[in-house]
Amino acid sequence: MVIYQKIAPPTHLKPYVVCFYLWEVDLVSTGPLFVESPPTGYASMVFNYGTPYDVASARNTFSKTPQAFITGQASKNDRFCIQKSLGAVGIVFHPSAIASLFGVKMYEFTDERHDLLSVLGKEAGYLVEQIEEAPTPAEKIEVLIGFLNGVLLKRNHRPDKTDLAAQLIIGKKGVVQISDLLMDLYVSRRQFERSFMMKVGVSPKYFARVRRISHLCNLMVQKKWQIEDWHELVHGLGYYDQAHFIKDFSSFTGKAPSEYLKHNLELANWLKA
Repeated sequence: MVIYQKIAPPTHLKPYVVCFYLWEVDLVSTGPLFVESPPTGYASMVFNYGTPYDVASARNTFSKTPQAFITGQASKNDRFCIQKSLGAVGIVFHPSAIASLFGVKMYEFTDERHDLLSVLGKEAGYLVEQIEEAPTPAEKIEVLIGFLNGVLLKRNHRPDKTDLAAQLIIGKKGVVQISDLLMDLYVSRRQFERSFMMKVGVSPKYFARVRRISHLCNLMVQKKWQIEDWHELVHGLGYYDQAHFIKDFSSFTGKAPSEYLKHNLELANWLKA
């Protein structure tokens, strides 16, 4: 049994949170379950209340994730291995939201999973205890909502141009000229790129590439794209030609588009909501 469910945030949290999610796995008689997650452009905070799952390194060796952790931008497919069972809840944040709410430098979290205790200290320990003690998944999500409400009261954050730029790139599915963004926002390139790296974790140009690939993977897993549609899609997303597209796609996912269509193991295959 695999359950992967997304839960929409309350209205007041929508400027910061894309969704909450529940991920539960019960492998009674089957072998290990391997799951892939392509780069999305979002950051997340994850809490394992069951056995932590394994994640592959660049050398394809697996190690346990921390019980609770923050992860930033990804530059490649994540590969997970679940041995017998799993229980996890998480928060998917807008690209710059973790930096805005917790004052961290997001470039330190790119392709990394940092133990939440080392980032937030005792506050994280108390939060982990609350999640473990909450008897139902719905109540675990309520604990996370209450936690974010408290953070919002402390931070009194005001969105800035970096927040706006990241959301514009997402809205345009990565098909955007950074020079046009600079003109629209009236900022210098050097200032903008420094702030973007600090709050999002990668450069604006790289982030746009991530969002294009994320959009394509989403189309694939929803079965809304066929191989015959490549030509139209390639040019619609700003690629020079098919070779450029295949090279970019493979650099992020580790697979050619045709292979990904046939053999993708995305978590979203089990999406329940």
